Amino acid sequence: MKSKAIGILVCMMMLATIPIAAGLNCDIGSKCETTGLFDKTIIRGIVLYPRISQDGKTINFLALRLSFRTIYLDGITHGIVKFQRIQIPSNFKGYFGKFYIIGTFRGSLDI
Repeated sequence: MKSKAIGILVCMMMLATIPIAAGLNCDIGSKCETTGLFDKTIIRGIVLYPRISQDGKTINFLALRLSFRTIYLDGITHGIVKFQRIQIPSNFKGYFGKFYIIGTFRGSLDI
């Protein structure tokens, strides 16, 4: 009984942090369109229709709500993408499921 109560408490605390983290994002900046050698992008969000391209180099999906953060040598850009087709490299590290994606890849998000 005690472990069940602790599990419910931990689950409630994790669910409470999602809206707080989502509220800290801003709109998409113009810097998102450039790609560099040392750029790293962190993405997470809800997606539909995930498909790997025929050559296996990219992953295409429809982003219902995708939060991203790109780290450049001269700064950080972050934002939210809603209801857009997105293409990312297939060599990203993370989880890519039917409805959810979270991970990192080298480069920036071309929107």
